[in-house]
Amino acid sequence: MAGADFPITDGQVGFHLKVAKRKVRAVAHGVGFILQIEHSDLVYALYTQRGTPRLFKNLTTVASFLKGRGVKRFTVILEQRSTDEETDKAGAEAATGKQGKRTPSRQSRTLSFDED
Repeated sequence: MAGADFPITDGQVGFHLKVAKRKVRAVAHGVGFILQIEHSDLVYALYTQRGTPRLFKNLTTVASFLKGRGVKRFTVILEQRSTDEETDKAGAEAATGKQGKRTPSRQSRTLSFDED
């Protein structure tokens, strides 16, 4: 999941949600959450008609939006590790020749919601 997201509008969300093996994420962004749908090795983000990312104020609004479109499961990402941190860590491991044991990052928290 590198690079920029491809913007989609509300009218295009249904198409992307019907794709097999898609991943739906609510990603913390400032004071709210943005919606991302990943499939076919690309990440699509929901944008407004004015060309800005659609910002949901809380997870309840994200869940309601997705439930209304038939989504039963999505992932919440509260913080993302910056690209600089990942590059620095990989460089340090390469310089020392050590491949450290992978442990959960303290900077990244992921929640999943299932609804039956």
